[in-house]
Amino acid sequence: MVQAALILARGLSLTLLPGLFGLALFAKDRRWLLVAVAAVALPVSILGFLLLALAMTGGDPGALTGDLLVTLLRDTAPGLAFLLRIALLAALLVTLVARRTVPRWVMAFFAGGATATLAWNGHGAMDAGAIGWVHLGADIVHMLAAGAWIGALIVFVGLAFRRQPDRAEATRALAGFAGVGSAIVAAILATGLVNAAMLIGVQGIARLPDSLYGRLMIAKLMLFGVMLMLASANRFVLTPGLVGSGERGLRHLRISLSLELAAALAIVGLVAWAGISEPPVSA
Repeated sequence: MVQAALILARGLSLTLLPGLFGLALFAKDRRWLLVAVAAVALPVSILGFLLLALAMTGGDPGALTGDLLVTLLRDTAPGLAFLLRIALLAALLVTLVARRTVPRWVMAFFAGGATATLAWNGHGAMDAGAIGWVHLGADIVHMLAAGAWIGALIVFVGLAFRRQPDRAEATRALAGFAGVGSAIVAAILATGLVNAAMLIGVQGIARLPDSLYGRLMIAKLMLFGVMLMLASANRFVLTPGLVGSGERGLRHLRISLSLELAAALAIVGLVAWAGISEPPVSA
């Protein structure tokens, strides 16, 4: 029961925080959407930390004392990362509510910093020394790139599903994202290879189907391939013909964007599950 709740909390955090970073980058005039996401991310982060602490006690609520929580917060990397995450989310909320206009880079700084702290809750923090920092850095960039993709998808879905969508605006937004999207995909692929080398290794590839972690990663790769195909269809087929294609073209674009976003959320769920599973390199 505790493990299932922890997976759910991890999945929510891995959706809300990277998504918040992506929205900070790409959402225009959506300040209250950012406020809502950050406000939900705060209690989810607190719940996730409490569940992590409970899992460390073997699921015994009686062992979850104030002294234990203070020790975890003060003396462990996940605890210190949690405190920084809460501080950054609180600072973002205060800034968004108190100021009429907030520069995009400020929002991205707070949201990106909060997202980066999640790396200390996963396999990226398992190594020591220089190798550990490489692994941790790859994990952070991987999450930020994924968040940028998710945030952009949410913006595109919002544009496409307006009651009376502006086709020209949607076309410009989708076409303008092409170069940034390619850089995001390149970052995801490069950091994914680093993480795979750290967690799976060459010898572990053959053993992937034999472990839960491996099966989750295979499913993740399949869904990532689906996302790439849908993104390519959006860029090269659906977007160029959107303005003059009538309702049918708009409907096809809506379906494609919805499927791409659904695949992204499914990947987040798989990653949350894999984060508490044992990778082949440690088996």
